[in-house]
Amino acid sequence: MNLKKRKILKFKNYKPIIIFLKKFNLNSFNDNVKVKIYLKFFELSYLIKEISEDTKTTRYPTFLRTVKAGEKKPFTYELSDLCRLHWIILSRKALNTLEYGSGFSTIFMADACYILSHFFNNTLSEIRVENKFHVYALEESLEYLKITKKRVPQFLSKFVSLIHSKINLTQYDGRFVTTYSTIPDISPDFIYLDGPSTFVKKRLKGFSINNISRFPMSSDLLTFEYFLEPGTFIIVDGRTANSRFLKDYFKRKWKYYHDIKGDCHYFELNETPLGPYNKIKLKFCLGDKIKFF
Repeated sequence: MNLKKRKILKFKNYKPIIIFLKKFNLNSFNDNVKVKIYLKFFELSYLIKEISEDTKTTRYPTFLRTVKAGEKKPFTYELSDLCRLHWIILSRKALNTLEYGSGFSTIFMADACYILSHFFNNTLSEIRVENKFHVYALEESLEYLKITKKRVPQFLSKFVSLIHSKINLTQYDGRFVTTYSTIPDISPDFIYLDGPSTFVKKRLKGFSINNISRFPMSSDLLTFEYFLEPGTFIIVDGRTANSRFLKDYFKRKWKYYHDIKGDCHYFELNETPLGPYNKIKLKFCLGDKIKFF
């Protein structure tokens, strides 16, 4: 892609982008017409080019692909989900994004970080974030990690950290859960929960999560909930059982919304600022109010 010809990068400031973003909300991306309008405005089609792995034949029927290990064909994309993620990062001016899983979503979010960096990278001296406008993606599969890395355009690679992390079956308050063995040492203001899988062979007290009747049950967010700053926004993609688990165990003042049509769950940490520096960050990211609820 010729970046010099990309229309949005010719704007003198971020104001025209904000005006466009305000035409959308979370539910807008359940409308295919609005998704196409969004895709065209930001010229995002370059991010969905096919690679050789996409031509592989699926091993399992659709209803088993997410619950049976050994699938070699990468999952296809849904433009509605990808554009929604892109919009959220731009609307909230997200500084650090933590993604559980990886794929086309990683690339779309990295593109949003690239746009923010273009307009704001030299204006954030008092915000306590070491690596601004960056996506940290945790991936349990080395094979899928390599596929995601292959998809990332070279100029976007500096906005992405792909991290391989094994999955453990353990317990949280006596409940069976999974956790990632490694997480990045960051304070994310946006979290996209779309992993891990249920492909953990270990049994605990005879219980296995590696069964086609199981569903994901990640507890990672609970372990560092009190280190998240007010204004943090979470999307759980599908994973209704996991969302209900998190909702039951979160202790802080989270606002919650279930988008049944879009099959997404949203959490927003709606608390007063922790102090002056958190207030500076919130003013930059969200303005004078939290946006979506």
